[in-house]
Amino acid sequence: MTAPNQMDARPALPPLAARVFYAFGGLMAITLVLLRHVPLAAAPVAVTGIAAAIASVVGLRLNRPQVTLPWAMFAFACTAFIAGAMLRQVLSGGALEPLADVASMSGYVATSIGFVGLLRCRQSRSNSVHETVDAGIVLVAVGAVAIAWFAIPTVERQGLSLYSVVQGAYPVVDSVLVFVVILLSWTSARRMTSFWLLGLSIGAVLVGDVGYAIIATRGQLVGSPLLDLPFVVGFTFFGAAALHPSMRELSSVQQRPVQAWSFGRMAILVPLMLVPALVALLGNHSVAGWVGVLAMVVTTLLLLMRALTAVRDHAQAAEGLRHQASHDQLTGLANRSRLVEVVDALLMRSRRDGGTVDVLFLDLDSFKLVNDTWGHQVGDRLLRSSAARLLEVTYDTDTVARIGGDEFVVARYVGLHGGASGEDLAARIVDAFRAALPGDDALVTSVSVGLAGSARHPGMPGSVSAESLLRDADTAMYRAKAAGRSRCVVFDPAMHDSVRHRVETELALRHALERREFELHYQPIVALDTGEVVGAEALLRWAHPSRGLVSPLDFIPIAEETGLIVEIGQWVISESLRQAARWRSLRPHGPDLWVSVNVSARQLRDESVVDHVAAELVRHDVPAELLILEITESAMMSDTDLASGLLHRLRGLGVTLAVDDFGTGYSSLGHLRRFPVSKVKIDRAFVNGIEHDADDAEIVRAVVAMSLAMRLEVVAEGIETEGQRDLLHRLGVQLGQGWHFGRPAPAEQCTFVTAAPTLAGVSALSRPV
Repeated sequence: MTAPNQMDARPALPPLAARVFYAFGGLMAITLVLLRHVPLAAAPVAVTGIAAAIASVVGLRLNRPQVTLPWAMFAFACTAFIAGAMLRQVLSGGALEPLADVASMSGYVATSIGFVGLLRCRQSRSNSVHETVDAGIVLVAVGAVAIAWFAIPTVERQGLSLYSVVQGAYPVVDSVLVFVVILLSWTSARRMTSFWLLGLSIGAVLVGDVGYAIIATRGQLVGSPLLDLPFVVGFTFFGAAALHPSMRELSSVQQRPVQAWSFGRMAILVPLMLVPALVALLGNHSVAGWVGVLAMVVTTLLLLMRALTAVRDHAQAAEGLRHQASHDQLTGLANRSRLVEVVDALLMRSRRDGGTVDVLFLDLDSFKLVNDTWGHQVGDRLLRSSAARLLEVTYDTDTVARIGGDEFVVARYVGLHGGASGEDLAARIVDAFRAALPGDDALVTSVSVGLAGSARHPGMPGSVSAESLLRDADTAMYRAKAAGRSRCVVFDPAMHDSVRHRVETELALRHALERREFELHYQPIVALDTGEVVGAEALLRWAHPSRGLVSPLDFIPIAEETGLIVEIGQWVISESLRQAARWRSLRPHGPDLWVSVNVSARQLRDESVVDHVAAELVRHDVPAELLILEITESAMMSDTDLASGLLHRLRGLGVTLAVDDFGTGYSSLGHLRRFPVSKVKIDRAFVNGIEHDADDAEIVRAVVAMSLAMRLEVVAEGIETEGQRDLLHRLGVQLGQGWHFGRPAPAEQCTFVTAAPTLAGVSALSRPV
């Protein structure tokens, strides 16, 4: 069988070719009727048969089906049928007359091979034999009728001889063709035009053979030329089927449809199951009757086989559903529900035998980066390779599961008499994942592991459950990631307190805004050359009703992770501008104080921040230059295109932009040239050691030099001593803030607003170097 990987993409013959052949066949049928009384009556049959053979070859060449054998066999069959008919006319009554039957029978064999070739295109994921058994019931019924009513009477009429047996065998052979056509119908997902044409052609041939079988039972060998009319129709349908473009789809490799009992199938099978009994009754005790009895036995066996295979398939389907419900489709590993069942069973065993259960929670490091960079197809391959590696390093008694995303779990039972512990297994897994995974991409991904065991679990042994072990192992895994990844962390009960504290903080944080628990404290920013307060930085504080003032280090990261920072940040901007407007009213004759507000990385990914700032500036009637937005280097560089666009829009409003904590991120003023910033804030880490560490002083000197070259103003954070202030001023820093000038305080306690321009204790400073 020729079966290329893909069908030819070139266009097939148009349906018009098949319609032309319909017309040709109709013309030949009319010609046969008109010539039925003359010696040339057989000519239309021969012409139509030869034309059908030619049409099969043409269709094969021009439609280019994926599988070619069936149509080659059909072309040969048409030729063999015509050869048989012509030999019967030439050799009639002679010793060589059986050659005609040899030719005709070879045509039937070729036709059967052609249909079998089409059947082989129907691939199945299972070994279901339902359609074969059902078609077998049709074969038994039709074959019983053919043998009892045509083959046996023909032999009885003409006497037992090879010739009479062959003459009576034609209807039996037709029953085989009916079998393969029915089987093709029940194994095709869609019955296209070429299928129906082939089926009609077999039906026409069956009618013609029955006609000749009827006269054979009467002892006649030659009948009316009209008996050949069904063969003209059959050849016409054969040729049209080959020329129709749907023959390409009919001859393509395709999946078998799911077999099921349907009303249409039952309408065919139920009456046919009664046919053998009818044949037995009508045949009484003659040979035909015994044929009916034998057919009844075969039908019963087929029905029994159908029932047994149905039970088997049902059991296999149920088992498949159970496996699908308890296993991961991508990796074939156990899923979460199956894992919970296994771990609970192991815990029951540990309570009975005194062993322990270890659960390892694994997460692939940087898996999201793989998905985002190479796509989900590579990500899926990485997951399958990771599953295979886990199976390599674990024992057959371990349970390996994938419970979602890139998270895997290994459950192990450790008996009283020892065995590899969970720590040993975790070390093996971490080491195994340091090597490249197999595949064309040769990906290397580390794994973070959290380990929890029933022996380490707090509380009574009976309180341990699969879910509690999974939760604890998950907690430990996140600690492993936080500790640097590619390692194992064993769960400690103290981790629960940390997790509970975080959850409680997150829940309280979600209601802090509506309960008005947030407040702003302001720290003055001073001009180092004059000591004049020029502005203040707004610092967020959370006045928790039971915990008091919560450190920003405790709740800002949680607000960032949950996205609450966007809403909180909007409140900070609004409240800061409200306070700036208040300060303007308190200093009618003095210079306005600007207010500095921190903007998080999450806010820079929310384009609504620009509209919010613009609206609040108008609402509080504050000049845009009095608002300074401080952004960290890492926030700017996380998504440079988006951040640059937003910052340019904010700068377009007249807002001043400052780089916060410079020196802790990318530490490159060159990177910042693409952003419209006006100020650079030196991180307090460099200010703390500036009096004693020459390296810190040189770093500050370099930052100041580059900033001045780029016309950027420099602000130093964390100034706590007069020596730091003097040295920073000599290095060229223009502005400073820190406890030396004042601690952050609520707005009502900010005396610098209405005090003299120069802070107490700030004296004239020497000239900068």
